Amino acid sequence: MGIFGRDDQSPAPSATRPAARTDQRPTTSATPGDGDSRTVIARPTRIEGRILGSGEIVINGEIDGAIEGTGTVKIAEHGGVEATVHARNVIVAGRVKGNISASQRIELEPSAFVEGNITAPRILIRDGATFKGQVLMKEPSARGTVTTSSARKDAEASAKESSPAG
Repeated sequence: MGIFGRDDQSPAPSATRPAARTDQRPTTSATPGDGDSRTVIARPTRIEGRILGSGEIVINGEIDGAIEGTGTVKIAEHGGVEATVHARNVIVAGRVKGNISASQRIELEPSAFVEGNITAPRILIRDGATFKGQVLMKEPSARGTVTTSSARKDAEASAKESSPAG
Protein backbone atom coordinates (compact mmCIF):
# COMPACT_ATOMS: atom_id res chain seq x y z
CA MET A 1 0.00 0.00 0.00
CA GLY A 2 1.34 3.42 -0.95
CA ILE A 3 0.96 6.86 0.53
CA PHE A 4 -2.59 7.97 1.42
CA GLY A 5 -3.97 4.46 1.13
CA ARG A 6 -3.38 4.11 -2.61
CA ASP A 7 -2.02 0.95 -4.18
CA ASP A 8 1.43 1.26 -5.75
CA GLN A 9 0.27 -0.74 -8.75
CA SER A 10 -1.38 0.96 -11.67
CA PRO A 11 -4.82 -0.33 -12.69
CA ALA A 12 -4.98 -3.02 -15.35
CA PRO A 13 -5.61 -1.67 -18.87
CA SER A 14 -9.16 -2.00 -20.07
CA ALA A 15 -9.82 -4.47 -22.85
CA THR A 16 -12.49 -2.29 -24.42
CA ARG A 17 -12.13 1.33 -25.41
CA PRO A 18 -14.91 3.79 -24.64
CA ALA A 19 -16.89 4.97 -27.64
CA ALA A 20 -15.69 8.23 -29.17
CA ARG A 21 -17.97 11.20 -28.64
CA THR A 22 -19.12 12.74 -31.88
CA ASP A 23 -20.20 16.05 -30.33
CA GLN A 24 -16.66 17.08 -29.37
CA ARG A 25 -14.83 19.72 -31.34
CA PRO A 26 -11.29 18.84 -32.36
CA THR A 27 -8.75 20.26 -29.95
CA THR A 28 -5.74 22.20 -31.06
CA SER A 29 -2.69 22.94 -29.02
CA ALA A 30 -1.10 26.36 -29.25
CA THR A 31 2.65 26.35 -29.23
CA PRO A 32 4.96 29.35 -28.96
CA GLY A 33 5.16 31.03 -32.34
CA ASP A 34 1.89 29.40 -33.37
CA GLY A 35 -0.71 31.70 -34.92
CA ASP A 36 -3.32 30.29 -32.51
CA SER A 37 -1.49 31.32 -29.33
CA ARG A 38 -2.94 34.21 -27.33
CA THR A 39 -1.56 36.23 -24.44
CA VAL A 40 -3.92 38.44 -22.44
CA ILE A 41 -2.81 41.14 -20.01
CA ALA A 42 -5.95 41.49 -17.90
CA ARG A 43 -7.23 44.43 -15.86
CA PRO A 44 -6.02 45.65 -13.35
CA THR A 45 -2.57 44.23 -14.20
CA ARG A 46 0.19 46.80 -14.75
CA ILE A 47 3.46 45.80 -16.40
CA GLU A 48 6.58 47.95 -16.57
CA GLY A 49 9.17 46.71 -19.05
CA ARG A 50 9.40 45.02 -22.41
CA ILE A 51 6.94 42.44 -23.71
CA LEU A 52 8.09 40.14 -26.51
CA GLY A 53 5.55 37.73 -27.91
CA SER A 54 4.24 35.72 -30.79
CA GLY A 55 0.70 35.00 -31.78
CA GLU A 56 -1.91 37.45 -30.49
CA ILE A 57 -1.25 39.81 -27.56
CA VAL A 58 -4.33 41.47 -26.03
CA ILE A 59 -3.83 44.35 -23.60
CA ASN A 60 -6.69 45.03 -21.18
CA GLY A 61 -4.38 46.28 -18.41
CA GLU A 62 -1.64 48.90 -18.35
CA ILE A 63 1.77 48.64 -20.04
CA ASP A 64 4.69 51.03 -19.56
CA GLY A 65 7.69 50.18 -21.74
CA ALA A 66 7.74 48.41 -25.11
CA ILE A 67 5.63 45.78 -26.86
CA GLU A 68 7.05 43.72 -29.72
CA GLY A 69 4.99 40.98 -31.32
CA THR A 70 5.28 38.81 -34.39
CA GLY A 71 1.49 38.49 -34.70
CA THR A 72 -1.30 40.88 -33.75
CA VAL A 73 -1.17 43.26 -30.80
CA LYS A 74 -4.56 44.53 -29.68
CA ILE A 75 -4.97 47.28 -27.12
CA ALA A 76 -8.51 46.69 -25.92
CA GLU A 77 -10.96 49.47 -25.05
CA HIS A 78 -10.00 49.52 -21.37
CA GLY A 79 -6.29 48.98 -22.03
CA GLY A 80 -3.68 51.67 -21.68
CA VAL A 81 -0.18 51.70 -23.12
CA GLU A 82 2.64 54.18 -22.62
CA ALA A 83 5.14 52.43 -24.83
CA THR A 84 6.43 51.84 -28.32
CA VAL A 85 4.43 49.13 -30.05
CA HIS A 86 5.57 47.03 -33.01
CA ALA A 87 3.90 43.95 -34.51
CA ARG A 88 2.66 42.50 -37.77
CA ASN A 89 -0.79 44.02 -37.09
CA VAL A 90 -1.78 46.50 -34.38
CA ILE A 91 -5.39 47.21 -33.42
CA VAL A 92 -6.05 50.02 -30.95
CA ALA A 93 -9.38 50.44 -29.16
CA GLY A 94 -7.88 51.88 -25.94
CA ARG A 95 -5.20 54.48 -25.15
CA VAL A 96 -1.65 54.56 -26.52
CA LYS A 97 0.97 57.19 -25.78
CA GLY A 98 3.96 56.29 -27.94
CA ASN A 99 4.89 55.37 -31.48
CA ILE A 100 3.18 52.45 -33.20
CA SER A 101 4.63 50.55 -36.16
CA ALA A 102 3.39 47.49 -38.01
CA SER A 103 4.79 45.44 -40.85
CA GLN A 104 1.28 44.94 -42.32
CA ARG A 105 -1.54 47.02 -40.81
CA ILE A 106 -2.55 49.46 -38.06
CA GLU A 107 -6.21 49.97 -37.20
CA LEU A 108 -7.58 52.64 -34.84
CA GLU A 109 -11.07 51.80 -33.57
CA PRO A 110 -13.65 54.54 -32.78
CA SER A 111 -12.77 54.37 -29.04
CA ALA A 112 -9.01 54.72 -29.67
CA PHE A 113 -6.90 57.58 -28.32
CA VAL A 114 -3.38 57.62 -29.78
CA GLU A 115 -0.69 60.20 -29.10
CA GLY A 116 2.34 59.33 -31.23
CA ASN A 117 3.37 58.51 -34.77
CA ILE A 118 2.01 55.51 -36.65
CA THR A 119 3.94 53.72 -39.39
CA ALA A 120 2.64 50.87 -41.57
CA PRO A 121 1.89 49.96 -45.19
CA ARG A 122 -1.86 49.96 -44.47
CA ILE A 123 -3.53 52.25 -41.93
CA LEU A 124 -7.22 52.50 -41.02
CA ILE A 125 -8.45 55.27 -38.73
CA ARG A 126 -12.12 54.77 -37.99
CA ASP A 127 -14.55 57.64 -37.45
CA GLY A 128 -14.47 58.70 -33.80
CA ALA A 129 -10.84 57.75 -33.12
CA THR A 130 -8.64 60.44 -31.56
CA PHE A 131 -5.17 60.68 -33.06
CA LYS A 132 -2.37 63.17 -32.39
CA GLY A 133 0.75 62.48 -34.42
CA GLN A 134 2.03 61.75 -37.89
CA VAL A 135 1.00 59.02 -40.29
CA LEU A 136 3.91 57.43 -42.16
CA MET A 137 2.99 54.90 -44.80
CA LYS A 138 5.70 52.57 -46.08
CA GLU A 139 6.02 49.68 -48.47
CA PRO A 140 5.52 46.29 -46.81
CA SER A 141 8.86 44.68 -46.03
CA ALA A 142 7.70 41.44 -47.68
CA ARG A 143 7.52 43.20 -51.07
CA GLY A 144 11.13 44.37 -50.87
CA THR A 145 13.83 42.62 -52.84
CA VAL A 146 15.71 40.10 -50.78
CA THR A 147 19.34 39.72 -51.71
CA THR A 148 20.92 36.53 -50.47
CA SER A 149 24.66 36.28 -49.99
CA SER A 150 24.97 33.95 -53.02
CA ALA A 151 22.96 36.34 -55.22
CA ARG A 152 25.12 39.22 -54.02
CA LYS A 153 28.30 37.24 -54.84
CA ASP A 154 26.96 36.43 -58.32
CA ALA A 155 26.16 40.12 -58.91
CA GLU A 156 29.63 41.16 -57.71
CA ALA A 157 31.30 38.55 -59.93
CA SER A 158 29.37 39.65 -63.03
CA ALA A 159 30.21 43.30 -62.25
CA LYS A 160 33.91 42.44 -62.08
CA GLU A 161 33.74 40.56 -65.39
CA SER A 162 32.00 43.45 -67.17
CA SER A 163 34.25 46.20 -65.75
CA PRO A 164 37.44 47.07 -67.67
CA ALA A 165 40.64 45.87 -66.02
CA GLY A 166 42.94 48.67 -65.19
